[in-house]
Amino acid sequence: MFQIKMYPAGNGDAFLICTDTTNILIDGGYASSFVQHIESDLKELNSANQSLELVITTHIDSDHIGGILKFIGLNGTSSQPSIIPISNIWHNSLRSITTPIAEPLNLEKNLGLLESINDRGHPKNELDKKSGEVISAQQGSTLARLIHEGGYCWNNSDGTKSISKENFESFPITGGLIRVLSPSQESLNFLLREWVKQLKKYGFKGSITSGELIDDAFEFMLEHMKDVNRKAPRTISATTRKKLYEIYQPDDSPTNKSSIATIIELNDIRILMLADAWAEDIIQSLQKLKDEGHSMMFDAIKVSHHGSYRNTSPELLTLVDSPIYFVSSNGNKHDHPDIETLIAIVDRPSTFSRTIYCNYATNASAELKDYQTTSGAQFSVIENACDWITFTGNK
Repeated sequence: MFQIKMYPAGNGDAFLICTDTTNILIDGGYASSFVQHIESDLKELNSANQSLELVITTHIDSDHIGGILKFIGLNGTSSQPSIIPISNIWHNSLRSITTPIAEPLNLEKNLGLLESINDRGHPKNELDKKSGEVISAQQGSTLARLIHEGGYCWNNSDGTKSISKENFESFPITGGLIRVLSPSQESLNFLLREWVKQLKKYGFKGSITSGELIDDAFEFMLEHMKDVNRKAPRTISATTRKKLYEIYQPDDSPTNKSSIATIIELNDIRILMLADAWAEDIIQSLQKLKDEGHSMMFDAIKVSHHGSYRNTSPELLTLVDSPIYFVSSNGNKHDHPDIETLIAIVDRPSTFSRTIYCNYATNASAELKDYQTTSGAQFSVIENACDWITFTGNK
């Protein structure tokens, strides 16, 4: 048995994978996503004496991390969990990327700055405001702090080692394994450099090393940094819609580049979970696997960055395929998913029918439903797809 549920996570991501042998939560959407949709499923698993073998926070972005923050905050400690036991949490924080400090930071120059950053807290979003689930600055905890104080196994140990394709190219889980496609260590260093630039613009003095105040500032600032990264405008013809290859522009978000993208292999089912990763990074990792003899046909593919045309390149679509695609977005931010991405997915010649599962009905999903492929390939669109989907492997 292999089941996956895509939750209604606003413009974010939240997926729960369950088999006969293991359970994995990948991202948590916003705080309201967790409270309204995810928490009850986890409590049901716990009531059946099951646990989460792994929680993956793909990257520090409020539409992915917010629900995990709420979850770990409510769950309490690893030794006495209130919702469900958790064996391992993947989350790349500052302490995962940098060497822990040998000496205390010079807080005389930086204390006020770091405190002001941390006092701002997490970004406020409309989904949580409406539900009353906003995580206030007074609640103050970052995910790194919650994991550490809760005594959880963090990045397979104590959180001082990053989850990257160099450190964990493949990682065994009960009944299968996880292949880490991204980030690379270079991608994490790129994120760190971009964050340092922003921090120094605020007036930070001295070297950047890990410590409680600055660890918190890392998460808070990255969540707010994403808010200023806007999608580049694209040109649409007055008579015909442009093709993906005509408008594709690679993503330039450092937080997206740091995404933990994986192949989940369980019970002969292989699912490509792309988080918000850059297409170019994924191609590099997948090409290596292809050269080693691995199939690029997957049982399902979670489309990167909510279907943005900047994260699914024509080259990537020549490399991978699947009968099932997951698109997670309500369309309220940046108009994701982009119709050009969805059309490019279904337009490719195919001997099998593709199904596009969307957790909301959006303008793009509505347009796709009426689309006729140029290749004659068959496809269907399922909107509001937030129920369990079961896969049957060969075992």
